[in-house]
Amino acid sequence: MAYGYISSALMWSAFAAVLLTAESQNLETDDVWVVEGETATISCRVKNNDDSVIQLLNPNRQTIYFRDVRPLKDSRFQLVNFSENELRVSLTNVSLSDEGRYVCQLYTDPPQEAYADLTVLVPPGNPIMEAEEDVVTEGNETEMSCTTSSSKPPAKIRWLKGAQELQGVSRVEDNYDSMYTVSSRVRVTVTKEDDGVAVRCVVEHPAIKDFTAQKILEVQYKPEVKISVEYPKGLTREGENLELTCRTRGKPQPQEVSWMKVDDDVPPHAVITGSELYIENLNKSFNGTYRCVAANSIGEAYDDYILYVYDAPTTPPPPSTAPPTTITTTPLPDTTQESVPSSDPALHDSRAGEGVQRSVDHAVIGGVVAVVMFAILCALIVLGRYFARHKGTYFTHEAKGADDAADADTAIINAEGGVTHSDDKKEYYI
Repeated sequence: MAYGYISSALMWSAFAAVLLTAESQNLETDDVWVVEGETATISCRVKNNDDSVIQLLNPNRQTIYFRDVRPLKDSRFQLVNFSENELRVSLTNVSLSDEGRYVCQLYTDPPQEAYADLTVLVPPGNPIMEAEEDVVTEGNETEMSCTTSSSKPPAKIRWLKGAQELQGVSRVEDNYDSMYTVSSRVRVTVTKEDDGVAVRCVVEHPAIKDFTAQKILEVQYKPEVKISVEYPKGLTREGENLELTCRTRGKPQPQEVSWMKVDDDVPPHAVITGSELYIENLNKSFNGTYRCVAANSIGEAYDDYILYVYDAPTTPPPPSTAPPTTITTTPLPDTTQESVPSSDPALHDSRAGEGVQRSVDHAVIGGVVAVVMFAILCALIVLGRYFARHKGTYFTHEAKGADDAADADTAIINAEGGVTHSDDKKEYYI
């Protein structure tokens, strides 16, 4: 009986030792992603191996390698490394048919298995980008599409206009061969600032870095018009000349540029040469608003200039005999720089002198001084009359009759008006 107990104990001890040995031999592997046509590597690793046999099976559970021997007659499988702790095998020229679950098997009791899923990536084809129209008018909306085919898994498509992200609508189609075709559409409302800007279709996929297709926007817009004063740089005065230039920009470039005077005719001797207007020997009858109008196939725009002719400068006084003084001059701002035309009409007023400092009118200064002196004189007269009215004589009854009274009672009676005196006391206030 004791022998039976001992035999059972030994059996359970041996079985526990086997289980402990199997559990201590950890079998590991990793999933693999590979691009179609490239090389995949599958690694079966064992921790604390006790000389157990390692083998690799394909998804059909056929033995690829048994230890370092290859029973499977597929030369694309090659032994990379074999040791008691690892069996590493490479598979070249991977195709979609190679995709599946590979098995690392360790011959223990019971056998251990670990699984490596091989995923084959198929890169998408070059994106094809199309536009609804080649030339777009400002303010209109245009649609663009981008398509990429034969990818696995499905690709993602993003849209960019310059650096701005656009929101597109994508559609994924599953082909019969487990491939995917992805198409995306986007609608863009364009402005004149979009002319020459690239709209890009960016294809993202784990098998590639990025595919990009792009289209350059061509936007047509109505003219932008700006009148520049070439001469004079300051105030416009009688007898001087006036030269204006009408600067235009548009797409297509404006071919028609015309000058007119609002509510009147252009002076008969004015010379108009394309975008330039020249008037000599100005006088005040030329005052008014001059307009430059430009047009192209998209529309027209204009800019206005208000002419105000000042009197001719007066003759300067003769030079004095006073010693010469040093005059410090400040350079005027540069007004010759070309400005960017604007499509919105803006008024240019010659009374502003186009930025030049306006000279001080000496007659105005003299008038101001005369007004100040007149005000001072009036103030002196008013003050004199005021003091004259408040200088005079007045009588007081404070002690009337007190000097002639014999006693105090009589003085009080006399102070109340009972006695009339011929000599009145006088008190002056100055």
